[in-house]
Amino acid sequence: MLTYKLARCGGELVKIPAPYTSQRCSACGFITPGSRETQELFACKNTECGWTANADWNAARNILHLYRIGHVIVEVPAAGRRGRRAGKTVKPVAEW
Repeated sequence: MLTYKLARCGGELVKIPAPYTSQRCSACGFITPGSRETQELFACKNTECGWTANADWNAARNILHLYRIGHVIVEVPAAGRRGRRAGKTVKPVAEW
C-alpha cells in the first residue's frame, strides 16, 4: 500500500529494522522491556534519564534516528505511474 501511495505522490520507501524501537529510550538509548508501561506511555528506566513520552512518538523518534544514521534494511524506490494502460487485444477474424 505504501509503494502505491508513493508512486502517486512521489517519494522513497525505506525499510528500517523495528526490533527494540518501542523499548529503547530515544533520549538516552537505554533499552529495557519494562520501559513501555502502558500501550501509550513510555518511561525510561535509566536512573540518570527518566524521560517520559507517548510510546508511539518515542518509537518514531528511534526509527527516524536509525534512518538518519543509515541503518536501513532495503531502500525501495517507488514505482512510477504507467504511461498508459495495456489495452485488451482482440484477435482478428480469420479470413475464409
